[in-house]
Amino acid sequence: MPSDLSPFPAPRHDHARCIAEGLARAEAACRDRHERLTENRRAVLELLLAEHRPVGAYDILERFDWKGRRPAPTQIYRALAFLEALGLVHRIASRNAYVACSGPGEGHGTVFLVCEQCGVVAEPDGADLGRTVHDLAGATGFELRTHFLEATGRCPECSRDDGA
Repeated sequence: MPSDLSPFPAPRHDHARCIAEGLARAEAACRDRHERLTENRRAVLELLLAEHRPVGAYDILERFDWKGRRPAPTQIYRALAFLEALGLVHRIASRNAYVACSGPGEGHGTVFLVCEQCGVVAEPDGADLGRTVHDLAGATGFELRTHFLEATGRCPECSRDDGA
């Protein structure tokens, strides 16, 4: 059963608040780095914030409001690369898809808990794991560029539903 500290979204949480907070984080990150949250970047981020599940680039392409323009996959990939570089979205390699970052700070983007039943992704605080991997890499002389762990299983909601 999820606690108040569960990294999984509550089943009936205020999703509009999730989206608003995610966009505010993006605006602040862009302002801090003197970057622009362009209309395309914002639209891609909003599409990802509307889900707590990984969304593939071609699904984003289909959902994107092109406003009469010809669809361009490169625009989606450029927006995703920009958002990923700022830590606002993460690539879930096992799904070849992207998910919006659940929050800022150390340890985010280190561990992803992926529900194999409903697809929801949680991003718990992985700071301790991140430090351990960093220390292991340093001790071996390995030049660490990035690291993450994807763990699959069932989220609290799916586990509860199976027990009912």
